[in-house]
Amino acid sequence: MSSNTATGALASQVASDEAAVVRRKAAEKCQIVLETLYDSRNGFKQCADDCKDPSMKLLFDKISSIRADFIAQLSNVIKVDLGVEPIKEGSALAAAHRTWIDVKAWFTDGRDKSVIVTEVHRGEDILIKFYESAIEDQHILPKVRDLLHEQLRTIKEQNISVDTI
Repeated sequence: MSSNTATGALASQVASDEAAVVRRKAAEKCQIVLETLYDSRNGFKQCADDCKDPSMKLLFDKISSIRADFIAQLSNVIKVDLGVEPIKEGSALAAAHRTWIDVKAWFTDGRDKSVIVTEVHRGEDILIKFYESAIEDQHILPKVRDLLHEQLRTIKEQNISVDTI
């Protein structure tokens, strides 16, 4: 084997390894967003199930459904474009938080609308920060960045719409 062939093979391997690292780092950021999307969907679903106000229930069901669509879209990108198996559920911390909110509601005899809106905004602020972090990451592929931008725009609009109920 000539030194040019060996050098070319080594360069090709290094490029391949670097591409794998880039995909892995992008997948890590996207998995964090995906996990938080699951948390968001689950939180909105629980709020819809628990609230008595028909307009809140309708909005929260709609947002939960849109989050489910976002989960499917991002899961597909993670699997197809990044070559990683996407996670399938939200975080244990968020599940614990939803349980705490349930206990708190039980002791306070129901859910006050302003408390629900505050909790929704708090959760959505976390989701928005994870989206922004992923979008800013240099390892995110343009196709993935475009999807994240599109989803984030909708999430911000929905977060504002919560104030109108």
